Amino acid sequence: MNLLVENPMVCSQIEYPTPPYEPVVSFEMHDDFGSFIAFNDIYFEIGDAIVHIDNICDYLAAGYSDESTYDMTDSELIIYVEKHYGYSHTKK
Repeated sequence: MNLLVENPMVCSQIEYPTPPYEPVVSFEMHDDFGSFIAFNDIYFEIGDAIVHIDNICDYLAAGYSDESTYDMTDSELIIYVEKHYGYSHTKK
């Protein structure tokens, strides 16, 4: 669907996306430690907690006495947390 704009300063059309399309809702997001979760950042949902990937090792050490994650790469960490504790998400 196109809408012709009748304005002497604007000579164009407004093009609307054709359904189906997914609207993107953007909002500022922080984890339970107060760290900002930006676009494309990975965060974890463990129970009611939201934890940024930068804080997950400290969270698991403090809450679960699990210090095994400190030496893991990000991809190993994501697999490990999803297997044992919760889900990972990427902020869109």
